[in-house]
Amino acid sequence: MRNAIVAVVAALITGCSSSGSPAATFTLSSPTSTAAATSAARTVAPSASAVAASTSPMATQSPTLESLLLPLVASWRPSEPVLLVERPEGEDLTLIAVPVAGAPAKPLVTIHQQGFPLGYDLRDDGSMLAVAIPIVPGTSRIAVLDFASGTRRWLTDEEPEVQQSTPVWSADGAFLYYAAQSYAQTGITDHGIFRIRRDGLEKTRVRAPEQNGASLRGLTPDGRGLVWARLREGGAVEVLDLISGQNRSFDETTTASVLSWRRGQPRALVMVGGCCAGRPGGSLALWDDVRGSSSTLMGVQSTPPLDVTAAAWEPGGLRFAATIVLRTSSSLDGSMFVYDSTGRQLSAVAGAERAQQVLWLLMGIVFTRVTSASGSTEILLVQPAGGLPVSLYRDAKHLFIHSVAGP
Repeated sequence: MRNAIVAVVAALITGCSSSGSPAATFTLSSPTSTAAATSAARTVAPSASAVAASTSPMATQSPTLESLLLPLVASWRPSEPVLLVERPEGEDLTLIAVPVAGAPAKPLVTIHQQGFPLGYDLRDDGSMLAVAIPIVPGTSRIAVLDFASGTRRWLTDEEPEVQQSTPVWSADGAFLYYAAQSYAQTGITDHGIFRIRRDGLEKTRVRAPEQNGASLRGLTPDGRGLVWARLREGGAVEVLDLISGQNRSFDETTTASVLSWRRGQPRALVMVGGCCAGRPGGSLALWDDVRGSSSTLMGVQSTPPLDVTAAAWEPGGLRFAATIVLRTSSSLDGSMFVYDSTGRQLSAVAGAERAQQVLWLLMGIVFTRVTSASGSTEILLVQPAGGLPVSLYRDAKHLFIHSVAGP
């Protein structure tokens, strides 16, 4: 279920570029909502300058794992699909399981990330959580939490002044992938991408170092490709074939982020453009990551011009839902529409105004919505045909849906 992960993109467009032309002319209703614009794109690894500057007082000796990773449940294993939701707690992060069927949410664990989020990943069955945790300035390790037993242990050895980050479970849950790099005022020293068995043995480098460093984002639907991004401003979409070792790039000249995957090629919906400041969103492209071909579905070249802020394939991959913001409108509130795989608009999704994150599950379309100026967030479920959405969870903090796990 990891491929239901939705990368929420709300960086401002400074320019959009991709091959092809808009697939259709769009007739869009005017947005009616007035909530804040879509939240900024998730950054799971800090920039080189941010880490190099992180010399504020921290413990000079490595803290214990028990003080850094705090389970909030004695024993847990999902019996139904759940959303893994993150809730900020100052410099810490609490992960919450929100059942899609509407059962009460359950806080799972608090991570003392000390203001430097370096990434985490929950196994598809929800049994184990891998976390990259900073321990002293410039150094982080990978830890594993077994939810069934409540046990915690370090998976990787401590490497002084090396940031081990962005862990990703293999498709069968037997291995873990992670990136490693060191930071200094002069830039990044890349150590490569590694694979390690879940018992901490058989550490192997699967991609050689390069000057840009790496941030891992997940797996392709078949589990064969490791999705990652270079640590440069805005990032780029890369897929490393774990069997052949071949690496494929969406476009090394532009900022891009995968919003959703399906199993059939072309399988990736990619948001192109948008970084750091300005209006949220960008153009939406359809990418065949094996052949290397792509086409623009909608965006600044559409009629009227628009920005896509989120998109998600339906489970069967024949349609997708996308939230859009008209570039001609002064409002940044988006509207959600359903499209066929060529980008032809099929229908609006009533009840999903001001949607931010979007993922399409068997039970319907899940989305987040900011409900107040202070950042309160609600997670809702709506049917593709529209209607009154069902509230799954609401919190006074900003929420981010990381992934879906369970049977």
